[in-house]
Amino acid sequence: MNSSATPAAPTTPDTPTTSTATATADLIAGLLVDHFQVSTAAIRADAPMTDLLADSLMVVEMAIALKDRFGVVATEDELRELTFGEFAARVDQRRAG
Repeated sequence: MNSSATPAAPTTPDTPTTSTATATADLIAGLLVDHFQVSTAAIRADAPMTDLLADSLMVVEMAIALKDRFGVVATEDELRELTFGEFAARVDQRRAG
């Protein structure tokens, strides 16, 4: 992954600002950019994941990619209901343990 293609990790009051959370947000953003061709400008903490993943197939593919690449289980409901910042925080919690 080219670091220039990955945006700075977005933060919100609900998103921890630790380096682990930043790394998780960067990993997810990189996956969105590299695998799903999402524009880096579209990846913001308040962006609904459904805006970033345009259709149901992309939602399923994202859940599979997270499991395969990072060993993290994400539900389709989470990918449909959460913002990028909320989703990144939830994935970070699961990666931590």
